[in-house]
Amino acid sequence: MSFSLVTFSQQLVIFEEEVVCNLADGGSFCQPTDKGKTKFMRVFKKADFRNAAKVKEIPLTTPPLEWGKKVSDDTKGELEFYPNLPKGFVTNLTITHLKPNHTYILTLNGNPELDGNNLLPDPVPQLPEEKYYDFLTVQTNADGAYQAKLGVFLKKGDYHVRFYVKDKSDSKIILYHDYFRFKVR
Repeated sequence: MSFSLVTFSQQLVIFEEEVVCNLADGGSFCQPTDKGKTKFMRVFKKADFRNAAKVKEIPLTTPPLEWGKKVSDDTKGELEFYPNLPKGFVTNLTITHLKPNHTYILTLNGNPELDGNNLLPDPVPQLPEEKYYDFLTVQTNADGAYQAKLGVFLKKGDYHVRFYVKDKSDSKIILYHDYFRFKVR
């Protein structure tokens, strides 16, 4: 089942933690002076998800309870993304049936044996060779849903990572997709 939308509820470009451009606001972060970030803004604005041949789609599901938790039987999500773009990762994220008006953290998580691990900024506590990137904190709406077009400015390279939606209150994983690939040129 596809959740794809042409109109996005939010359009956010994440240059680094706490440095987020919300295109609806057009704040100071939306006028980067760095050439790479400026190029990524152009790439992000052109990415519209209407060309299915250029976009991949993966489901987000509840993780095993040994390392995550379940919100409800109906909790689900989807990532539509461009697998090969310059300067970053662009996705249309849709998550539904989570806790209403609740805060979640979006994460890319690596594996020391796979591509992209060393391109992520933070070591996992108790597993310093494994890296991750908590790139955005989001809040669901009154129905427990969140939908946005997101652009994550990243280092150049091949990535083979997991995607997590974590509950901010306890950092437990609510939704995830096991390893998927994309390339940043």
